[in-house]
Amino acid sequence: MDMADMVKPYIMRINVILKSIVLVLSLAMFSSAAVAATTVVNVLLEDSSGDPAIGNMRISLDNATVTAARVTFRAMNRSKNLIHEVIVVRADPKKPELPCDEKKAEVIEKKIQTLGEISDLKPGAAGAITLSLKPGSYVLICNQPGHYKAGMVANLLVNK
Repeated sequence: MDMADMVKPYIMRINVILKSIVLVLSLAMFSSAAVAATTVVNVLLEDSSGDPAIGNMRISLDNATVTAARVTFRAMNRSKNLIHEVIVVRADPKKPELPCDEKKAEVIEKKIQTLGEISDLKPGAAGAITLSLKPGSYVLICNQPGHYKAGMVANLLVNK
């Protein structure tokens, strides 16, 4: 057995190890790029039971303008008494008001473009949802009876 035949298995092992290292590094770069591409918007759901200084119910966003990409909405219900929710809706700039059922005091969800929601957050509870958003106008609403009309709506602009 000559020297080349003796070295060949070691070279093959080194090639396998190097390919494995390249694969691991590629996956690490891909996953960190995916994480970096996600924007987080913190959403506060508030009413006077959580803060007496609040006159009406409201949804507050820490960032009302984001870049088109994956967006994670992290919602916190700061109410002490009421269940709230967050529904992300593609807004129609020509129709600023969403269609409502006045008897139920709710937005008619079948008539809007709902993209996702964080449902029924009990007082003090938190939840999250991640969506891929394209450029345009969106609104976040709470559609518990009477809450939308009481002011639980926030505008979100998604830029290119």
